[in-house]
Amino acid sequence: MKTNKIFDYPVFKSHVLSLIPPQPIQYAVPEEQQQKEISSLSETIGSRRFFFVINLEKYEIEQLHGVERWLGYSERDFTMKKYLDIIHPGRKKAVQMIALHLYNTLCKGEYHLNFMVQRYSSLIALKHYRGHYVLANKISSIFQHDVNNRLTACLHEFTIISDEYNGEALGPKFFTSTGADEERGTEILQKAVEHFLQLRVFSPKELQVARKIAYQPGIKQKQLAELLEISVDDLHQYYNRFLKKARDFFHHEFNNTLDAALYLKKEGLI
Repeated sequence: MKTNKIFDYPVFKSHVLSLIPPQPIQYAVPEEQQQKEISSLSETIGSRRFFFVINLEKYEIEQLHGVERWLGYSERDFTMKKYLDIIHPGRKKAVQMIALHLYNTLCKGEYHLNFMVQRYSSLIALKHYRGHYVLANKISSIFQHDVNNRLTACLHEFTIISDEYNGEALGPKFFTSTGADEERGTEILQKAVEHFLQLRVFSPKELQVARKIAYQPGIKQKQLAELLEISVDDLHQYYNRFLKKARDFFHHEFNNTLDAALYLKKEGLI
């Protein structure tokens, strides 16, 4: 998958489809068990909740409930591409990077999978039919896999927590029915960070500056320049270049360089 094409929908879809095991697939989760879960979830859509299943064999949305009620879009026309298109521009790239590495990891049979047990949680900003962005909490779960522990379908549940999006970070977390799954989450997020670095949005020195101020927000510019063995004038140039690139890449009007650096930290990208 070419790095510079990662965000193009056809390329992204093609890559996901390439990860799916060949037919025929011997499924591990009985259909009756899936339908029972769908029926139970359908009873909750009156509480600003909606959900859908992503069939990774087709990379299409199935079992869609509540989207029209809470986002205003026709469920008949709500496709995977439509879903990606309504993610806030400043969140979309981070969402896709994490999704990519979840698929890369869970579709290869490297981990033991369990129906509705392993879960990934994050915040997400979605565009309402009327044009404003709402903030929702999203939980993704294992919905189908084959007998060799290769993911073939996942369930996404959304709960709208605010009718106004104010730039909140994703705050990704991985957990199971017994609590947080920090080891697995750290591993997957690290892969997302590695891929982000491969995009070369920022130079190594710009990222070095960003890490320093994100993890030591009170550090003085003179002290930071001395640590990096550069002049204060050069440091200002790195500040300015990093801020401009962050605004362009994430489509977010950060107030200053520290604001942008803290944003990347919260996203788990530095």
